[in-house]
Amino acid sequence: MNGVFIRNYVFFGVMLLCCVGTLGYFLVSGNNELQRNAALVNRTHATIAEVEKVAGLVEGMVAAERGYIISAQESSLKVYEAKKASVSESIAVLSELTADSQAQRSRLDELRNYFVRLSSELEARSAAVQPGLPYLPLDGVETINGIRDNITRISGAMLGEARESLRTRAVALEWQRARYLDALLIGIIAGTALLLILNGFLLRAQQKRSSVEASLKDAETRFALAIEGTQDGIFDWDITTNQVFYSRRFYQMLGYEKDAFYGTIKDLTDAVHPDDVERVWSTIERYLEGETAEYAQDFRMRHSSGRWVWVQSRGKAIFDHNGRPVRMVGAHSDISETIRTQERLLGEKQRAEEYSQAKTEFLAHMSHEIRTPLTAISGIAEILNKKISEIDPRHHRLLSTLLTSSTSLKDLVNDVLDFSKIESGDIELSEEMFRLDIMLEEVVSMMALKANEKGINFLCDFKVAAGRELLGDRGRIRQIVVNLIGNAIKFTDSGGVSVHVDIEERDQQTFLRADVTDTGIGIAAEDFDLVFERFKQADSSVSRRYGGTGLGLSISRNLARIMGGDIFVSSTLGVGSTFSLVLPAHLMPVEDARDTSDQVVEALSGQIRQTLSRWTPERGRILVVDDYEGNIVVLGCLLDELGADYDVARSGVEALKKWQEAPYRLILMDIQMPEMDGYTTVAEIRREEAMSGRPRTAIVGMTAHALAGDGERCLEVGMDDYLPKPLVEADFKRVLLRLLVEN
Repeated sequence: MNGVFIRNYVFFGVMLLCCVGTLGYFLVSGNNELQRNAALVNRTHATIAEVEKVAGLVEGMVAAERGYIISAQESSLKVYEAKKASVSESIAVLSELTADSQAQRSRLDELRNYFVRLSSELEARSAAVQPGLPYLPLDGVETINGIRDNITRISGAMLGEARESLRTRAVALEWQRARYLDALLIGIIAGTALLLILNGFLLRAQQKRSSVEASLKDAETRFALAIEGTQDGIFDWDITTNQVFYSRRFYQMLGYEKDAFYGTIKDLTDAVHPDDVERVWSTIERYLEGETAEYAQDFRMRHSSGRWVWVQSRGKAIFDHNGRPVRMVGAHSDISETIRTQERLLGEKQRAEEYSQAKTEFLAHMSHEIRTPLTAISGIAEILNKKISEIDPRHHRLLSTLLTSSTSLKDLVNDVLDFSKIESGDIELSEEMFRLDIMLEEVVSMMALKANEKGINFLCDFKVAAGRELLGDRGRIRQIVVNLIGNAIKFTDSGGVSVHVDIEERDQQTFLRADVTDTGIGIAAEDFDLVFERFKQADSSVSRRYGGTGLGLSISRNLARIMGGDIFVSSTLGVGSTFSLVLPAHLMPVEDARDTSDQVVEALSGQIRQTLSRWTPERGRILVVDDYEGNIVVLGCLLDELGADYDVARSGVEALKKWQEAPYRLILMDIQMPEMDGYTTVAEIRREEAMSGRPRTAIVGMTAHALAGDGERCLEVGMDDYLPKPLVEADFKRVLLRLLVEN
């Protein structure tokens, strides 16, 4: 009992000292706070005095300067200089006094600028005065008065701010004094009450000590049972002695039947895989040195059977008051199965990537192999179609079928390639300003023919697009619209198709909306999502009756979403459907108009012929480089129509030899050829041009590849432009004209 009394007596003495110390701290800190607030009040008083002084001195400066101008007496000038110096001193004092107020510093900077301007204006007028002769200038009076008024305005604002601050600080000072006294009284009462409460608490705690010690013993027993029951291996490392407690489960994971025991850290190190030891200790040291906030790592440990077990180690360190680690407690979990699963998944991922790469290479190769003959087929069909009047009428239907089939095949190849690009994330969008109404006119003209062939009505309303330019990928937007209208016409046997284009405002953003409505077969509500899935149609019978790959809508919706928009559908089975394209739109009004595509082609042809007519024979030839006879025939027909002189090379080696023997104005270079491909041929031409100083030859790459990066590679090796196959006549002539004019 004496021991308890002594402990309580010592404790109460310490608590009393703490209360006295705390009270003393409040007295000192409160007094310091009062002095600080009083200093702020005095500082505000000084600010007011200095601002008022500046206003008076400025008026004195103006008066002294005017006196000097009127009397031309040096005494007035000295008065002016003295007041100017006083203003500068006051501004310097105000800079210190207002250092704690951003608003006052800003006003002071403005006042200083006006003061400098006023001084400059006054001294400029004074400089015109001749000693002994009065001078009454008329210029500059309004300027000086304006600057003085601004100084007066700013001074008034500073005075208002300072007086308001003075009032606030005075109130705060009085409140601080009252709070100081209240805090002192409350501190005394609270300290006394705290001593009484703590004394009662300590007496009660002493009574409970015995029961707590008994509970602690029970808790230790339960904790030991919990360690044994967990599936994790527990370790408790005393860093100061290097002794480590290992639970039974710690060694059971490694195949040892050991009870929980105390060992050393070396026991752990000896079990770690030799290749992991350095990394394991490096991670532990970084954690104990405070370089990392948490400790967690995976490594291998030796099993009793000789195999290696993957464990995940986690732990928490305890640090002393000097920040030195003294203890670390943690757990090991067996994650061997997780690691095996990850390795299996990684292998599957690598195989999937290899398959994807193989698919990409296959598509690139097949694209070239299909597009190469397709270029010849579609090119010859288009050339024959231009001369349809010269063809036997019995063959008109054959020619029409050839054109339709080549177009369908080209669309199919493009759909497959677009689907592959979207699936691999390689789709690239371009941004350009283009006439929205012109693009829609082209689509309507093309799709109206298909509607007429089926004998259905075709109505379009896009007046809202008239005279507007849209920023976006013209080709992709056109592709989506063509796909939606083409689908509507394909699935409509009677009635008609209507297209309505509108501009909508949503959440302060502009959207382009195109609704394509048909009176076709319609779609059941449960199949709305199905029609947008790849290779799927709402009904297998639809596929048999109408054909198609089921890629068009899937590609269109993906393209719309990549552009930030979407495609929606509403439909009633047997009644018809409406597909709505919604895209974010950046629209600009324009005043100029453009020709239709046919007019563009004809205009380009005329400009090319005119350009070719000015060429000299020795510098006026074109070299066509292609190993496929069909492509040579198509290009030859196009160039013959334009009146161009050209030579033909059927390999890169032959092309390089012809170029070395004679100059060419332009080279149309195929990419994939035997002996030497187009990339290598162009690189060799550019190398020889650089070495010999020979004039640069314009080169256009013609690639049947259509995957991401093919066009960019053409430009990287030194080509001036590139065209994908099958060739589009308008694009071909546009590129041809540009390079002919530039070269």
